[in-house]
Parts: sequence; C-alpha cells; structure tokens
Amino acid sequence: MWLNRRHAAFRGLAALALACVLAGTLAACGGKDGGGVPGEGQGEPVATYQGKTVTDTEFNKYLSLLELTSPMEAMYIEYIPGYKEQILERYIIYKEYAAKASSDDVKQAEGSAAAIRGQLDEVLKDEAQKESIQQILDKSGLTTKEAERLLKMLISGELAIDKKFREIKNAVTEDEVRAEFEKAPSDYNIVTVRHILVATTDSTTGEEKRTEEEALARAKEARAKLIAGGSWEELAAEYSDDPGSKNNGGLYADARPGDWVEEFKQAANTQPVGVIGEPVLTSYGYHVIKVEKREEMTFDKLPQDKKDAIRESLARPKLNEEMEKELEALGIEISLPQEETPAGEDGGEAPQDGAEGESDGNADGEAGGGNAGGAEGDKAQ
Repeated sequence: MWLNRRHAAFRGLAALALACVLAGTLAACGGKDGGGVPGEGQGEPVATYQGKTVTDTEFNKYLSLLELTSPMEAMYIEYIPGYKEQILERYIIYKEYAAKASSDDVKQAEGSAAAIRGQLDEVLKDEAQKESIQQILDKSGLTTKEAERLLKMLISGELAIDKKFREIKNAVTEDEVRAEFEKAPSDYNIVTVRHILVATTDSTTGEEKRTEEEALARAKEARAKLIAGGSWEELAAEYSDDPGSKNNGGLYADARPGDWVEEFKQAANTQPVGVIGEPVLTSYGYHVIKVEKREEMTFDKLPQDKKDAIRESLARPKLNEEMEKELEALGIEISLPQEETPAGEDGGEAPQDGAEGESDGNADGEAGGGNAGGAEGDKAQ
C-alpha cells in the first residue's frame, strides 16, 4: 500500500531524526547556503513533472539525510531494484504537500527542524563522532543548515498529509465502523487468560530451543501438574518461556483476543471458561491455556478508543487510494542513471506493508510484552 511504503517512513520524522542525532549518527560540515530546498536547480534532472524538476544534486542531498536517519531504507536502495525510484516519488510527494502546508504547520516544522539542528550542532562538537559518518556526508556535501532546511520541508509535508488523513478519518461513518466490527466481533471480546508457553525457538537468538515433540511433552507435563493442583505462579516461573507473563502466573488480564496470533485467539474465544485446555500450538511453541473470564463484546459496548482505531484502519486505504491518484496525476518521469545490482544479489520485490518498520501491529508481535500471541497487523485494536 502506498501509505505504508512511502508515508509511514516519515511518520514521526522529527523524533526519528532527533534520536539519530543523539546517537551520533548525523553529522555535517559548515558552510552557507540560501533558502529553499538544498541543491534545487543544481545538477542534472533525475525527475520531471508538471513543469518542475528534481536534480541529482538535490536528490543526493536528500538521500544523505535519509541514509543518516533511516539506514535500513538506505540498504533497500542499494539492494532492491526499483526502490530508489519509489524513494524519489515519495520525495516529490512530500515536496508537493509541503507547498500546501498551512502557515501553522510550517511554523511547527521550522521549530522542530531547528531543534534537531541544535542537537546536531552539539553532537558535532565531539570530534570522535565525525569520522564515522563523514563518508556519507561527502557523497552529497550535505551541511547541517541544509539538513535543517530539508527536515523543515519534510516535516511540513508530513503535517499536511496527516491533516488530510484526519479529514478522511473523520468522514468515516458510524455505519462503516459497525460493519467492520461485525466482520470479527470476537476479536474485541474482553478475556482474562493464564498460559504457559513452552517455546520451540529461542526468542533471543532465533535458534531452535527444542523440537515440537519435546515442547509438547513438556507442555503436557506442566498441564498435568496444574490439573493436579499445582500453583500457576510456581509452574509458570518454572516452565514458561514467555517473558511477559512467566513471573506473574502466566496472567493476561482483560485482554483483546484480536491482539493475538490466530491459534491462541481461537482458544481464548472458544475454550470453556475455567478449564485448562489441551496444549495449543502456535508459531511460538505450545501453550497451556486457562480462560478465567470472557466477556462477549457487542458494538454498542465497544469503547470509543476501539471505534476510533477501526475508523483509522478504514481511513488508511482511502488515503492510499487518493495519494496513488495524486501521484499518477503528477505525471512523474524519472531519469535516474541505471545502476547495477550488487554482485551476488538477485534483487527482489520492494518492501510491502510494514516493511519499513512501522505498522499498526506486528504479525508476530507480543501481547503485553510477551508471547501470548502476536498482534495482527491489519486489524485495528
């Protein structure tokens, strides 16, 4: 989706850039430059649209800032054919939206960019931090002042896009929200469960911890001790590999099943209350589950924050669609120099939804900081 591939990379851009500055991953040299976008009108065209031009000088300065604030995306550019073109399109969209930004948005962006510049200048007083990133700066000659101007433009564009998103979200009707809820009402149940996870994979190293057969045998052993009257607190501490619950008796109180991986969710919604069920296999391993309480949710009882989350999930594809149309209407013609794929690399598809590190949920996320189940990325919870 357009939003997740392009817009999401700049969500919270100011905070991201500031974090990078504090970590010593930004630096620049001095120098004077004028107003506007750094490098604009200098060098050779790499994109034209509606009588406007983006030059290689301008775009390379943007790429330097991107490499400093989002090294993962820089890696995508290097190794994924066609991704650099997507980055260029995104840059143009942000330029266009920055031009539409309100005076209040521009003022806010100016303040944020100046604050980042101030932090950057402080970091640059440490001589030890310059050398590690000087090569990146030398690629385009990006200065701290230019970085500030670029950030002002990008943050202005982000604020303008967010304003558009809020308008679309506010236009989503209550009937649309209700219809979305009715697709999976049990995702919104309120459930209290206890569980013991016997993992098959080490969460730290990603290596196999035990086979499924070994995990199942250990899960059955823990279940038998629980049924015999064993303490959840003691047995969870001994048997569970879920760091989010092993030290509190395996408890997840008043949780939403829609936040968990499918198998765990189904058990939470269907297993008889008060019964310690047979071990349930998920991508994490085997879970011994006891549902202590379950409240069936109806739309009329659904809290407003959950309705708002559904409204956002419905607004997002609408924003994607509108921005795709706007991108097409710009008629962008790209003339980037052809670059060879690095030796030994076959290339691949450009990252899709959530590949840039931001999504509303993680396909394999952890509920409550542990492994009760993964948040489902496409659902608003």
